[in-house]
Amino acid sequence: METMWEEVLEAKRANKCELTLTGQSVSNKIETSGLQVSVFELTHLKFLEISNTCLDVLPDNIGQLVNLNQLSLRNNKLHTISSHIEKLSKLKFLDLSVNQLEAIPDVLHKLTALQSLNISLNKVSSLPNLRGLFHLIYLNFANNNCSHFPESILDENFTQLSEIRANNNKISSIPGNIKKLLALKILDLNNNALVSVPGELGDCPKLKDIFLEGNKLSDKRLQKLVEQCRQKQILDYVRSHCPKTVSVDNKNTGQGKGKPGKKGNKKMENSKIDEILDKLKILHAGDSTFSVIVTTAVRDVRPYIIACIVRQVNFQGGEKFKKFIAMQTRLHDTICGKRNLGTIATHDLNRINGNVTYDARPPARIKLVPLGRKSEVTAEELYVQLNNEAETLRKEKKKNVYSGIHKYLYLLKDKSHYPCLVDESSQVISFPPITNSSGTKVTEDTTDIFLEVTGCSLSTCKEIMDALLQNMLQLGLGEPGSQDTSEESTCKQEGGETHDDNGTEKDKSPKKGLQLIVEQVKVVDEEGKLRVVYPSRTDLQLDGITVLRE
Repeated sequence: METMWEEVLEAKRANKCELTLTGQSVSNKIETSGLQVSVFELTHLKFLEISNTCLDVLPDNIGQLVNLNQLSLRNNKLHTISSHIEKLSKLKFLDLSVNQLEAIPDVLHKLTALQSLNISLNKVSSLPNLRGLFHLIYLNFANNNCSHFPESILDENFTQLSEIRANNNKISSIPGNIKKLLALKILDLNNNALVSVPGELGDCPKLKDIFLEGNKLSDKRLQKLVEQCRQKQILDYVRSHCPKTVSVDNKNTGQGKGKPGKKGNKKMENSKIDEILDKLKILHAGDSTFSVIVTTAVRDVRPYIIACIVRQVNFQGGEKFKKFIAMQTRLHDTICGKRNLGTIATHDLNRINGNVTYDARPPARIKLVPLGRKSEVTAEELYVQLNNEAETLRKEKKKNVYSGIHKYLYLLKDKSHYPCLVDESSQVISFPPITNSSGTKVTEDTTDIFLEVTGCSLSTCKEIMDALLQNMLQLGLGEPGSQDTSEESTCKQEGGETHDDNGTEKDKSPKKGLQLIVEQVKVVDEEGKLRVVYPSRTDLQLDGITVLRE
């Protein structure tokens, strides 16, 4: 009888919910005798990762793991996926990226609980039928050979689909029915074969980022805007100048034809602006502004980080602080994809010494006092402690459900380096995706907060930060607004001044209401070269909130 692999034996003995098989040692075992069948006997598994191996076939036995909600098969040699995957009815996250797949079985539409689907970096020429995946939030089929945009997702029932990554394909046209994706916020079509863009794209009400670089657009004006990366101007131009390919219901879009319609829209927009009371005020980063330095070590761990500072936060009165903590937990479970897509961390700015470095280090070299604990430990020791606590809880409750930060431990399993943020006094302030340092803990007396989001996608990190700031404003954490002569980002700019439709300079004093003051933070590399600054002019384009820029 074949000896059970150590990783599988441990998961079976401890009745674990997660199993990670990754790296050269696992690859050698697969090459010698194939993927061990005993893996598929662990029917209690909720998370399975097989990555960075020579695995070339996903066997039919995968259908036995009926309790899986996350399956990661990233960076293998897969050229075929068993249709038995359709039996994984609880699956929410499926990652098939960086393989050699030329086709995906036409059964994915049966995985109706799916929220995230990644099939990027394969050889797929067309997507299977996805109609029915109405819980889908994130779809990534970048770096394939697709020549057509997937029609099966152009359905009003895809009410949560907010991000589509389709760059580096051979897509030649965008269907007009894309207007049915009412939740779409990010559409990446860089480096395809597009020559035109349908006007219906402008009817996607939440679309903020459209990436069209590397296409040979016949409209030279649009091509120029794309090259200049002017997101808002691109969308405005699409709405006003790009022809529509299907009939339009004027009642739904609020647009007529020609100039009268545009003028009517402008008045409606101004009316809406006048009704807004709550505002985000952006302070620009200067040469001496607090910054984050990113090392090359994080590239293969958790490569992206964005950050900002929120000034004059008001936690006083009511249950604001408790709601602030609960809000972060909610975002981690939703938009952050259980911390798979991104992790939020908040710090008392006054407890941070100097600039911050975002690094990746061996677990034994990371020392901190974790939130809720009194003693300093290494990240290695903390990982062991948390694993032991999780095992004790599992035995006490007799359930395979972990609570709190214990449920995120699998994200670090078998990793040789862990990400961390360190200030100039060598204080570790953050250990994503697990915990922050007690030394920079935010309390009810905190007034200036340093916010950071780490993840594997820059656009996702920005979307998470946008949502975090919006929720902070809605929780009433800002200060009462006062007169301000800053420009409103939602008004038309001419020569640096704000004007109304008749060219008359408008009263630029915002109405009183809550105002959240957000200060930009630069992220730079080790040589000081700027990588990203947040929030930039293309960030924080939020419905129902006015953004004032210094």
